[in-house]
Amino acid sequence: MRKVAVVGATGYSGGELCALLARHPRVEIASAFSSGKKEAGVPFGRLHPALHGRPGPDAEPFSVDRLAASGAELAFLATPNETSAEAGPALLSRGVRVIDIAGAFRLRDAAAYPAWYGFTHPAPELLAEAVYGLTEWCGRELAGARLVANPGCYPTSVLLALKPVASLLDPALPVICDSKSGVTGAGKKSDVAWSFAELAGNFKAYGVGTHRHEPEMRQGLGLGAEAPFVFVPHLLPVVRGILSTIHVTFPAPVTPGVLVEAFSCYEGAPFVRVRPAGELPELADVVGTPRCEIGFALLPGARRAVIVSVIDNLLKGAASQAVQNMNRVFGFAETDGLA
Repeated sequence: MRKVAVVGATGYSGGELCALLARHPRVEIASAFSSGKKEAGVPFGRLHPALHGRPGPDAEPFSVDRLAASGAELAFLATPNETSAEAGPALLSRGVRVIDIAGAFRLRDAAAYPAWYGFTHPAPELLAEAVYGLTEWCGRELAGARLVANPGCYPTSVLLALKPVASLLDPALPVICDSKSGVTGAGKKSDVAWSFAELAGNFKAYGVGTHRHEPEMRQGLGLGAEAPFVFVPHLLPVVRGILSTIHVTFPAPVTPGVLVEAFSCYEGAPFVRVRPAGELPELADVVGTPRCEIGFALLPGARRAVIVSVIDNLLKGAASQAVQNMNRVFGFAETDGLA
């Protein structure tokens, strides 16, 4: 059994992580740490409904020393971005591997952090080392990795859908990503804008042109800052799930078979399912699962297509993808603890 720790265990993603790790056949949760001082002392069984009656460590205030003393070989950081940026290097210096579920190590360019994340990165030398953990597009670099940057939830839904067809697209015309997320994508907040009264029966766009996941998607697709790429996030009045509707254009007409062949790269991928041509997935198909489901429809003229990608933002967009990455880091079967 390998020992692991969860920092931010009282948050949405952290709670999901604890639930997944508690049933994992090859790991033990050695320590759990709260998302804030007020949440310290939360019993293990209350971190997630699935943990009721299970033994495990209660959440305590985060301390690098306490985590290292617990014997954890790997720590999951389900923390605010700046917290991860500070805690990650400290844990690595103590010999603890890190899988960061925040955005502290996703961008390779340290100069992008002040503009998109609002802080100067304290450990820019680690950005080149961090493995960007879009699991299905990772090779041997995950095996034994010290530092893994878990992708954002929106980028997971968009990149899994676009990377197989990126070489087929017309580079002169924009890719338009119209993405919608459930409210847990923002984490636990007391802000009025995220309250039930503001969200119930409502639907809105936000962060247009300023959302910090945009440079992550551009980086993953190899697109510069001036490339024609549009990302519009929306807030759905649902608890969890992301649905991305992506509009793409080809330089010449294509057949459904061409796209089917492009998406065949996911044959054998245990947590990505590609639908038959013309069949589009829904949120209900993936909520509560570690899967991404992808479908596409060619439009009249066959030069344009709509691709729809759906994930559970707390699982494939955070916790279950982090466990997939951990499995690869430790050399376990990718499906351990998830299937």
